[in-house]
Amino acid sequence: MVRRRHTAALVLSLLALVPLTVPGLAEGGIIVQYRGMDRYVGKMLAARVLNLNTEEELLRLTLPEIPAGDFPFPFGPLPEGEVYRIVFFVDVNGNGNGRYDPPPTDHAWEIVIGPLVGRMLMGFEPMPYYTDIGWPPLVDGVIDGDEYRNSLADEATGMELYWQIEGDTLYVGLVSPGTGWAAVGFSPTHGMKGADIIIGAVTEEGLVIEDHYGSSPTSHRQDESSRITRAEGKEVEGKTTIEFAIPLASPDPNDVALTPGSEITVILAYQASSDSLTARHTKRSALTITLD
Repeated sequence: MVRRRHTAALVLSLLALVPLTVPGLAEGGIIVQYRGMDRYVGKMLAARVLNLNTEEELLRLTLPEIPAGDFPFPFGPLPEGEVYRIVFFVDVNGNGNGRYDPPPTDHAWEIVIGPLVGRMLMGFEPMPYYTDIGWPPLVDGVIDGDEYRNSLADEATGMELYWQIEGDTLYVGLVSPGTGWAAVGFSPTHGMKGADIIIGAVTEEGLVIEDHYGSSPTSHRQDESSRITRAEGKEVEGKTTIEFAIPLASPDPNDVALTPGSEITVILAYQASSDSLTARHTKRSALTITLD
């Protein structure tokens, strides 16, 4: 996904950059030399490194407190020959929870460097022009604090649901109180019928996750195509956590269109111990959420 950029903010930020190839250092990385950050000392700095062409996220790093007005921040290792976009923000409002708030609440910028040759040094000095960089959850099977904009705890199942729309993608996190499969279904019309269902289990071989649809009020089957673009899962201390990303729109007739700001019904279900995606649920419930 290529985000719409605020051109003025991007160009003015780039005026402060001086890329240099640094011989004798470990290869395959970028050092950003921050300068003039005195007003931000003690604030949190969070950064993401993306491949400029594919928008694939390669690194996500957090500096809990900016130590001084001038300081280096290394990013690596990174493959050579690629062009990278580094997006970062300072937690100006001091909520300290790592959640990104669009400018001017938090101050955010982006810089571009590459093609990468060896280890490169780039200087950055903040200017009063900011870029709304967005900040999607990290799909890694671990849900930290306020990583998602929205969350709820479902008393009926004991499950936790997390969600956030970023651009044209919906990010979802599921936590179940069991070691079997966990699932969420979007917009059922009657029971399970018509629902767009994502179901997964963390097995000894890793995460198994599938795109299903509700074929009747009481059954579901695997879709011929999957709208899942990213997914990770972990099983820790008897609980299962699954995170995934899906596009809001899909040409598949069995998929449900997801509209930002709309209220939809979701189904939550899990299996206490079985990883078989055909095993009957242990508990399930239905509730309403707002997509944002």
